[in-house]
Amino acid sequence: MKRIIVFILLMSVFSSKAQKVDLDRFYFNVNYQILPKEAVPYEKRTYSSTVKLGGALQTYVNPTNLNDQIYIAGWKKVETGGTVQIELNLEDFVEKGASPQVRVEENKDRDGKVTSRKEYYFVTSKYATRGYMKIKGPLTPVALNDKQVEQEKAKEVAAASNRFLKNAVVKKDTSAAKEGYNLNFNGEVEYKSKEYNDSATPMKDFYINKGAIRDQMLRGFADKSLGSANYSVNSTYGFRPKSDNEILWILDAKSDEGKTQIEAIQAVKALFATMKADEPIEDLKSNMQPLIEYFDSLKTKYTEDNKPSRKMRYSAYFNLAVIYLMLDQPEKAIAESEKLIANDYDKSDGKAIIEKANNLIASFKVAKTNSTHNPALK
Repeated sequence: MKRIIVFILLMSVFSSKAQKVDLDRFYFNVNYQILPKEAVPYEKRTYSSTVKLGGALQTYVNPTNLNDQIYIAGWKKVETGGTVQIELNLEDFVEKGASPQVRVEENKDRDGKVTSRKEYYFVTSKYATRGYMKIKGPLTPVALNDKQVEQEKAKEVAAASNRFLKNAVVKKDTSAAKEGYNLNFNGEVEYKSKEYNDSATPMKDFYINKGAIRDQMLRGFADKSLGSANYSVNSTYGFRPKSDNEILWILDAKSDEGKTQIEAIQAVKALFATMKADEPIEDLKSNMQPLIEYFDSLKTKYTEDNKPSRKMRYSAYFNLAVIYLMLDQPEKAIAESEKLIANDYDKSDGKAIIEKANNLIASFKVAKTNSTHNPALK
């Protein structure tokens, strides 16, 4: 009888040490900036813009309204002489003609024989577009790749062997690469009508609504050009605000530890809710310190070499790595991710966070900053 009691007690101790650990995803919101590809000092982040429209567009699009919609996130717009100067010129929009079209829909049996055939009629109309955007501003020259280097060397060798060029002094022009770039909006857009069951109706309806269709396509061309212009200039210079959902792995609330973790994630959600993309996060870092210390304590609390303990350590490493990444501390995120990988429970998460952290370090280097929360120039 005593042996049975001792056995039961041992099994009870063992089961308490190796109890099942259930982790759940908990989401919290973060706000930050996608950093620019060009580094410009804070006080020089000004831009000016102009919009020019050709005759065909002036009737349908207001140049002032278009100009008001050109922006660089985090920069200040000035009337003239900005560090970055943008010229949007939509020169022309010309209808090239409409043509009837037919779409045939066939059903076949197992032998490939057509069992039914249906024709659907519609109209397409094409319009030629012409326009461009000029961006004048600081632009770091792109380093030549290996192939381009070899091509330049070949040109120099060819010039050296040319009796008329070998003694010539030729100055390389690199000014264009440093002053900005252009976008081209020349091309063609197409309108497609809805489908009809008869061949006459599509063209008839098109000519009845021809003016409205042209207006719709023209405005679409203007809006698309504006969108492309804003995307391009903001990718290069802007501090684009972005909102995301991130996750932490939290123990369910059945145990005392679980109840503590539920309190922790509630605090994480509340604190990160105060995060704004264009405001410093020093106060947030300070307020997060007790939570960081709590997750850090789990590493030494669950030290056994069994799955439940590794799972608890995994959640601690993962949660710390994510928090550090969101607090613009990628080096600390990498350190926690490396421990996560060594813990040997779901290594792929550690590798994914390391990749994100390295990308963040690279973007810091390019933008010459150490934060994704930079204030806008007022």
